Amino acid sequence: MYKLINNTHKKNKMLKLNNEFKAHQGDVQIFSIAEIPVDAKRVEKNFFAKSEKSGHCHALCGDYEMYELSDNKGFIVEVGNDGCTLNHTSLQNLTKEYWDKNQITEIADHKPTIIGKGKYFIGIQKRKKHFSKVWEKVKD
Repeated sequence: MYKLINNTHKKNKMLKLNNEFKAHQGDVQIFSIAEIPVDAKRVEKNFFAKSEKSGHCHALCGDYEMYELSDNKGFIVEVGNDGCTLNHTSLQNLTKEYWDKNQITEIADHKPTIIGKGKYFIGIQKRKKHFSKVWEKVKD
């Protein structure tokens, strides 16, 4: 089971994933969760990751609510009945109208990922540097 520790919670509770890897898109990973953590804060819809090289973004659009974890180690999304789409698209495509309409945008580097109703943890993949034994976020 993949686990992430939320260090800011008083009881040091763990984010409980359903032991179900749902999808990935480039360096973005999506896991199914049973419930939204109590310390997750609802935030405005925004992109999850932006490429350091191309400026393309991983961003959901459609029927969902977005939450940020207090330890800044990822996001929680609660997807409604109409579902949503994770696009990898240009920053200029993320207009005011983009966020609530479930649509596939022009494909940048990765194909779109369709996500059905449910609760999910979304984070950036990490890898261990071989010689330094330090974990770092994967760069897109």
